[in-house]
Amino acid sequence: MQTLISEENKNGIDLTALETLLGSEARTKVLLVLFTNSGRMFYQRQVESATKLPLRAIQRELEKLSQIGLIYQWKEGNRTWYQIDQNHPFVPILQSLILKVCSPIDRLRTTLHTNKSIRLALFNPEKNEVLVVTTNGETFPETIEGIRIFPLTTNAFTEKIEQKNSELLNFITGAVDLLGNREDFLWRIIENNQINIPKGENVL
Repeated sequence: MQTLISEENKNGIDLTALETLLGSEARTKVLLVLFTNSGRMFYQRQVESATKLPLRAIQRELEKLSQIGLIYQWKEGNRTWYQIDQNHPFVPILQSLILKVCSPIDRLRTTLHTNKSIRLALFNPEKNEVLVVTTNGETFPETIEGIRIFPLTTNAFTEKIEQKNSELLNFITGAVDLLGNREDFLWRIIENNQINIPKGENVL
């Protein structure tokens, strides 16, 4: 049985300590969301929804991060988009700090975001299990960050949804979306079957 579990934080660092270091609870929450959704493009309302912070606070923090070049900023129509500049020298430092203090599920989401074959990741907190839907049937360790991983291929997932497989539907009923990639066609299948899956905490 293969298990990947992060080491315990022996230094006692937590989000409160990071807030003290960064000088702002709002900045800490924004950075937590950005660095655990690595590679995603986003706009202000998405960050507002993920952090539960007031929009004015979001705008202030994003403007400061843009000014130091940590995030790109561009306009498309009436919407301003943002994305982390992965070449900024602060990125590896902040990424390391964020991953030390965030929750196991946030660290897992960061790991899943780096795998381009993953189309869907649904976390059921009661079962402490994540359903991972991939394009190529990739295998995963049985647990990552102490959370059980249940992989399915895209074809197997769509067949089970169309067949209204009771085991899958029971799992999904209590699950949240870990990746937030609602543009993927799999979400049209989910919605067409009248299944409502909310986004998880800190998900863009």
